[in-house]
Amino acid sequence: MKKISSRELRSRWKEFRLSKNHVYLPESSLIWGKESTAMFTIAGMQQLIPYLSGKEHELGKRLFNIQKCIRTVDIDEVGDASHLTFFEMMGNRSLGDYFKKEAVQRSREFLVDVLGFDPKKLAVTVFAWDATTPKDDETAGYWKAVWMPEDKIAYMWAENNRRSPGPVWPCGPDTEIFYRVGKEALPPKWSNPKTDEDNRLEIWNNVFMQFYRDDKGKLTPLKNKNVDTGMWFERMAKILQWQETVFDTDIFAPLINLIERTLDITYSGNERRCRIVADHLRTAFSLIANDVIPSNEGRWYVLRRLIRRMYYNFMLLKSVDQHVLDVFITTIVTFIDWLIEANADTKAISLAIIKETHQFQKTILHGQKLLDELITWANNKIIPWKDVFKLYDTFWFPFELTKELLTEHWLSVDVKWFEQEMQAQQERSRAGSKDMFKQWTDRASYTQGIAPTQFIWYDALESDSIQLLKDFEIEWQRILIFDTTPFYAESWGQSSDKGIIKLDDGSTVNVVQVQKYNWIFLHFVK
Repeated sequence: MKKISSRELRSRWKEFRLSKNHVYLPESSLIWGKESTAMFTIAGMQQLIPYLSGKEHELGKRLFNIQKCIRTVDIDEVGDASHLTFFEMMGNRSLGDYFKKEAVQRSREFLVDVLGFDPKKLAVTVFAWDATTPKDDETAGYWKAVWMPEDKIAYMWAENNRRSPGPVWPCGPDTEIFYRVGKEALPPKWSNPKTDEDNRLEIWNNVFMQFYRDDKGKLTPLKNKNVDTGMWFERMAKILQWQETVFDTDIFAPLINLIERTLDITYSGNERRCRIVADHLRTAFSLIANDVIPSNEGRWYVLRRLIRRMYYNFMLLKSVDQHVLDVFITTIVTFIDWLIEANADTKAISLAIIKETHQFQKTILHGQKLLDELITWANNKIIPWKDVFKLYDTFWFPFELTKELLTEHWLSVDVKWFEQEMQAQQERSRAGSKDMFKQWTDRASYTQGIAPTQFIWYDALESDSIQLLKDFEIEWQRILIFDTTPFYAESWGQSSDKGIIKLDDGSTVNVVQVQKYNWIFLHFVK
């Protein structure tokens, strides 16, 4: 397989999809809709949810793009060989057009004929079966028809091979494509994702949305069958450039090299911290380019956390003057191609990050004072884990710095209990993300076919000619949607309006909150 740069990969994806009569779908903002209930764009299909149930898309039935995404649920895992907070997803969609057969054929064609993948190193999964859906022998048959050996096809259960945007929504079986990344020249016989999981890297997922699942779990066949795919851009670059990790590709190598030159260190032996700095800065630049500024709430707090985590890992690599970091941040923009291509204000972005690192310096100094007090009153050479966790969670003092300073004073902390609390916090964060995703998909299912709300707040604070379009409940919360509204919806940290609505039946409801979803105003009432 010939080495292919990330730039060439983008080009070949575009050319291939255009040759198959697909239309380029402009990508969503990283903060999709800016005021949507989803904190970030986490998948390429996010903007297509209304169209998967049959709504016609103005661009047609065949779409493709490369969508920038952000996922921070596993932020503490970044630094290993694979986790990223910012990544790109290559995707093609069929909205009621082609289905399983062509999706399989085109997947194999792009990987083998266009990119030069060795077909002997490919393997796939298909849906096994459950009480509601039969075994997907159809998809397996299409793979066999394009020369996929039977021993390279693994049947997997619903938890692995059935996908849905949410609990109530279009769903269906999927087929996932894996590449063999073991050291052997060729994989052994019967090497597939089920029997050889550790040596198989998932690179592409084709979801066949052919059912609608209601709130009771019942599946009903969709009138229009859809295909939604996702292929990890960074993982593809890793394979096509014969590298061990995504951080060794031409996507990250310039950033890693700049860290080495700036601090006069080597990447070897410092991999984890170098990866954190490179990943978090890449994400921070991208978020600020999408008008997110560091703050203490929601997505703005996530950005603050990313910048601060970048800062102390940079300083732990080598303690240097703040000016060195300032110059480094100013220089790094030249290595993020898409910012330059998008004509982003890279100077303003750099200054925003530099300002946040200067602010964090003050936080570090304050945290050191609090830690000094704990050291003064330490008993039995151990600092209580609860105090250390409060220092980390409330005052944002890095645990790595705490451990280093305690070691200097021959003190320690009960790491086991601290890590257990960290794990509990991460589980709470994951649960919150799942709740937000469910809320997002629930609202999508209730707003299908509804036009954006006409906002008249600038012209009037009340109106008598407003039409009620929908009255529904989500988890016992009543929500009203009107064609027009004078109520301001919360956005950019500003609270929404509150007020009274008199309905045609003579009843009165109190508006306690207003949010926007795809520019549809949701009035939360009592």
